Amino acid sequence: MWRIAVAIGIGFFLALVGLPLVALLVRVPPVELIRRAASPLVLQALELSLFTSVIATVLVAAFGLPVAYILATRDFPGRRVLETLVELPMVIPPTVAGVGLLLAFGRAGLAGGMLSWLGIQIPFTTLAVVIAEAFVAMPFFVSTTAAGLREVEPRYREAAVTLGATPPYMFRRV
Repeated sequence: MWRIAVAIGIGFFLALVGLPLVALLVRVPPVELIRRAASPLVLQALELSLFTSVIATVLVAAFGLPVAYILATRDFPGRRVLETLVELPMVIPPTVAGVGLLLAFGRAGLAGGMLSWLGIQIPFTTLAVVIAEAFVAMPFFVSTTAAGLREVEPRYREAAVTLGATPPYMFRRV
């Protein structure tokens, strides 16, 4: 019975993920696909995607690493609330997340009014794409990094402290 359930699960997965890819390949001949992929518009879209992904990754690492470190090494009031906020974007449907980002950073949003006053427009810009990518990626980075940091043996950190290591030095070296 277990093998049948696993086979059905794999079948649904392949149908959900594989069928659309096969449909794309069947609909468009490979020569046409290559020709279209080399068009300036597609290359520009790929360049923009690469640019926004790199910027979002740098921001996620820069702002997510301290959060992951604190979650992995400290107990503090509000920790559960912070963990919930970190994981919330993973369970929010994409449409709801998009509406939330628009309500926060749109022209009439919570921060959008002040940003507009400063001359910063976010909706429908490259910055909006970076923010959306960071919003989606942040919980995965923080959760995974915190789990990895929890695996560092406490005795190594304790030894570093007894040897006079400062917290930044200990973070980098241990």
